[in-house]
Amino acid sequence: MPPKKQLPVKETLKKVSAAKKQSNRKPLNMVTSAESPCRLGVCDLSESIQSPNWTKEDYAAQTIQIHVRQFLARKQLEARKKEKQDYETTMERLEKEAYAQMVKMFREQAELARRREDDERRHRQEMAKRRKRILEAAFDGNNDEILAVLKEIKVVDDARGIGHDIIGKVIRSKNQLAMVECEDANGNTPLSEASSGGHSETIRLLIERGADPNKRGNFSRTPLYRAAFAGHVEAVQTLLELGGDPRLYADDGQTPEQISTFGALQAVLQEWDVSRTDIMLEKFEQEKNSRSEEDRKRKEAETSKLENQISAADQEYRTMQKRMCKAKGEVEKRITDHDQAILAGFEKTDITLATIRDAEAELEVIKMDLENARDKLAKLKLALRDKQRENQETEDGSENGLRVLVRELDDVLMKDIGNRIQDSNKWPLVIDVHEQASTFLRYRDTNYVNALSPKQMEPERVRLAILGSLRYGKPFVLDMMEVDMFDACRMKFDDVQKGLMDAIMDKSILTEPVYVKLIRASDGEEYSRNQFNHARMHNFKFILLTKSPFPPAQLMESMYPVRVCIKDSMSNSLHC
Repeated sequence: MPPKKQLPVKETLKKVSAAKKQSNRKPLNMVTSAESPCRLGVCDLSESIQSPNWTKEDYAAQTIQIHVRQFLARKQLEARKKEKQDYETTMERLEKEAYAQMVKMFREQAELARRREDDERRHRQEMAKRRKRILEAAFDGNNDEILAVLKEIKVVDDARGIGHDIIGKVIRSKNQLAMVECEDANGNTPLSEASSGGHSETIRLLIERGADPNKRGNFSRTPLYRAAFAGHVEAVQTLLELGGDPRLYADDGQTPEQISTFGALQAVLQEWDVSRTDIMLEKFEQEKNSRSEEDRKRKEAETSKLENQISAADQEYRTMQKRMCKAKGEVEKRITDHDQAILAGFEKTDITLATIRDAEAELEVIKMDLENARDKLAKLKLALRDKQRENQETEDGSENGLRVLVRELDDVLMKDIGNRIQDSNKWPLVIDVHEQASTFLRYRDTNYVNALSPKQMEPERVRLAILGSLRYGKPFVLDMMEVDMFDACRMKFDDVQKGLMDAIMDKSILTEPVYVKLIRASDGEEYSRNQFNHARMHNFKFILLTKSPFPPAQLMESMYPVRVCIKDSMSNSLHC
């Protein structure tokens, strides 16, 4: 018997390995659905070819599954791409619509401001014409024309909505008196003109309407002086009886008696009992005090009215805050219910999603109402501050600007509620001896530069601070501390760009030919010219901060002063 042929060792090992693999592989009918390659998400044909027990139908089924899944994946990818494209198209459309709405809003605001300016200009022109009419009518002794002008003032007050309560009555009275006491270019009043014209009935009418019989006009001449100078005896007699003081001197050093031209007039003045004048003057003083008291009551009533409105607006704002919290809680609750429904196997998720969308829509409406309530409250507080500032006499009697508390800086500086700073066309000069505004501004989204810090005042850092404020539409704050550093800062800014401080002060820095000069090639794409959006640059502000209680007069005139005050809890007064 011939010996068996010996196989090579390598070939033998291959056959043994193949036999082991064959013994370990399950037949097709033993592969569960859970272990099927395509069920497991593994549909690699090259791997399935290694399963010799599969039939042609199995491979065909696997191939069909592969192509179906690839087809469905392509469809899903296309759908997602289309969804993304639709989203981007919608966002682009919404951005354009939002920009168009913003431009429309700015145009409407500008148109409203223009109309107000036109109305105010027409009102001033009409009042100037009325002043001229009443002055001419007084000189001519035309009482009907004088009464017609005063009646027109009443009609104007009605048209402007001035009421008949304590506030309205005082305002109407002041408007009437302002017309009776108006002056021409030489400082002469209607009473002075009537005295010069010698019209006794007109003199009586004007004094009964509140005219001051001793008000000095051109060259400090009183109505009595002018009547005596013109030689009107009856007018002199009427003025004396109604409170004209014959003892008052004009700039030429003469009294009405000394300037009179004939004996009858001198006799009237010489024989006049000046004690009667003193009685009339005392009566005038009492009437003046009475008007001052009425004005004080008016101011108190206006302040009280604003305080009541603020209280109501504050209550409304708090109510809206509670509604906001409740609406947020409702949205969270519906999201939680939706998630729990999915976990519980609830299939009609479109119902729960619809409830979420409804709650979110309600939340957005409440957010807008809350913002409106907050703006209303801020505007009322600003009106109250203005009224208190108007009522409170300053030490020099001529201070401009605003007095605010630290908590009001956001409304005044950052948001400019009421557009006080914008309407002044000046940058704010913040005067804060208590160093509270500097802390507030450092922790806001501002570019803050300390003028006393050599490092912060380096030209490159100053350039980037200004450029960044312009690029992103944020305030640029220059803190001079307690030192008057403005001229030194101007020189430092000149190191960055000649005339830079002047460009900031006159706002020409906001124009493209000026600000592009600050851009350097090393700044990169972030600060390229096309990255500067004029809508954002509209929010740029230059805020000059000082601790000095008495800044230079030049700064007080060229900027809008904002004094930061502390409220005394004991006396309820402001310390600035």
